[in-house]
Amino acid sequence: MKTISRVLSFVSDTANRLTETILVFLLLTLSTLMVTAVFYRYVLNNSIYWSGEVSRILLVFISFLGSTVAYKHKAHIGIDIFIEKLAGRNKKALNFTIELFFLLFWLLVFVESFKLMPIFLMQTTATLEIPYAYFFSAVPISSLLWIIHIINNIFSIIAGNK
Repeated sequence: MKTISRVLSFVSDTANRLTETILVFLLLTLSTLMVTAVFYRYVLNNSIYWSGEVSRILLVFISFLGSTVAYKHKAHIGIDIFIEKLAGRNKKALNFTIELFFLLFWLLVFVESFKLMPIFLMQTTATLEIPYAYFFSAVPISSLLWIIHIINNIFSIIAGNK
């Protein structure tokens, strides 16, 4: 069990490092695009007509991918006063149950997101005329990352690492 836990931890950590790297790139791209768009509009009296749509796509991805990184680092808001009062097996059982519910939720999101994808492939954005599926692909990608991190946590709880 500990070997499986170590392998899952490696996969989860690697996915998280990759996600963090992608987030840095997306944040830099968004910042550069916004500064450039403001410069063009107010200094050059011209606008970058596609900057709004690209900024929205970037912000959607930053939000969804950022939520997985926050989960990995245990940085999400939570009420853990009840968990902290428990000890031993009760605490482990409650943490396991919470992670199991998270897993079920994100599995449902992952599966259902693929059912909606054909709808978003047919709809396009106003300016660039790209399918909304590009926006929406953040949902299955982030839910898969959530699932990887949650499975890692579940095996860590079972193996006694958490």
